[in-house]
Order: sequence, then C-alpha cells, then structure tokens
Amino acid sequence: MKKRKLSGLILMLLLLSGLVLAGIFSSNYIQSAQFYNVTVLIEDSDKQGLITKEQVKNEVNQFLSKSTDSLALSLDAFLLETSIEALPYVKEAQVYWNMDSNLVVEVINKSVLAIAYGTKHNYFISKKMEVLEQPKGKWLDLPVITGTSDSMALSNAGRTLEKMSSIISQESVAQLEVVGNTMKLVPRAYQHIVKAHTDQRMEGELRKLAAYYAVHTEEELIDIKRIDLRYKNQVVTTSR
Repeated sequence: MKKRKLSGLILMLLLLSGLVLAGIFSSNYIQSAQFYNVTVLIEDSDKQGLITKEQVKNEVNQFLSKSTDSLALSLDAFLLETSIEALPYVKEAQVYWNMDSNLVVEVINKSVLAIAYGTKHNYFISKKMEVLEQPKGKWLDLPVITGTSDSMALSNAGRTLEKMSSIISQESVAQLEVVGNTMKLVPRAYQHIVKAHTDQRMEGELRKLAAYYAVHTEEELIDIKRIDLRYKNQVVTTSR
C-alpha cells in the first residue's frame, strides 16, 4: 500500500514538473518569437487591383525597420494597421502573427467607380466619393468625369453617377459632366450628348430617355447629335 502511495506521489510530481517546464518553454518561445515571413492577403471584390502585395509588404518593411527589434510581442499591431490603412487604396487592414513565425496582413481594397481627367493629375473617384490620385500606369474601363478638377465638384459628379445607376447602368456611361443642377451625359453606345437635370427631376428624365431609346432604331439614334431631356413631357433632339 505504501509503495502504491509513493508511486502515485512520484507520478504526480513528474506531471507537475512537466507542466511547469512546458509553461516555461512556452513563455520563452512567445517572448523570443520573431517574424521570418510576411504573408499578405488582399480582398478585392471588384478585381481592380488598386493595391498590390508588394506595396503592402513595402509598408510593413518600412514599419519594421523603425522598430527596435523583431520580437513578436514588441510589435504594435494597431499602429501597423493604421500605417497600412494610410495607403490611398486600402479600406481596412488587420495584422496578426501565427505560430509559424509569419506576420499575416489582411487587407480590404477600396473600389472606384469613375476616373477624372485633371490638368496635372488624373483621379479615381471611390465608391465612398473620395478623390484619389490615379496610380501611375493603372487604367480601368470606367466612366470618365470631365469639366472640373475641383475635389468637391468631382465628388458631386460621383454621387450623380451613383444615383443614375438605379435607372441606367454605370457601364453604359462613357462620359459625364456636372455643372450646377445640370449634367451632360455621353452614352458608350452612341456619339451624342444627353442633357438632363441632376436634382429630383433626374429620375423621370432618365426614364424618359430609356423610353426614347426603346422606340427608335439603331440608325436613328446614331444620327442624333444632342438629346435634351429638360423639357417637360418631351424629348428635344438635334440631328447631325
């Protein structure tokens, strides 16, 4: 009986010693854990590719180069996330590290709905109506906003384009210019200018345009130079 009690006591001591040692080793591992690789995951729902893994990695490397060491626990993840989110086309970033000694950065891209040509720079209008400088060499097949390089006016034109999408698709718009409560619209399919209001009358006028297109042939529409929808209960056209 005494031998059994002694054996049980020894076994219990061994188990406790193992737990203590495991805790010490685990603590030492965590304290000394370093990043050896950076893994970047990008969510880009519209496939526009406005932020790349290389850009994110460069931002991470610059951030880490300013750190005193590469220990995992010394990393200010919130500050790194803020740094990445300062990139023009990053909507949201999340940073964490895994047990494979990888720093994982998850990024959500911003999406854009139009491009604006300026005198010195071209701009993208985001879906949140931000006016962002176009990345060099990055072109997208989007509606073009013309007539202004003023940020507020460009945002206003972007809102008009977004409101129009409930009646006509943005993909069918080649060019848009907004001045006050009037807009000039160039459809992709035809080389004519459509004039309409941008206020509460816009929806009715664009529905009138859709009805006009529906009852005219392709040849008739190609021959039109201007369509003015701003007159009540009528469509005024000018032929070439």
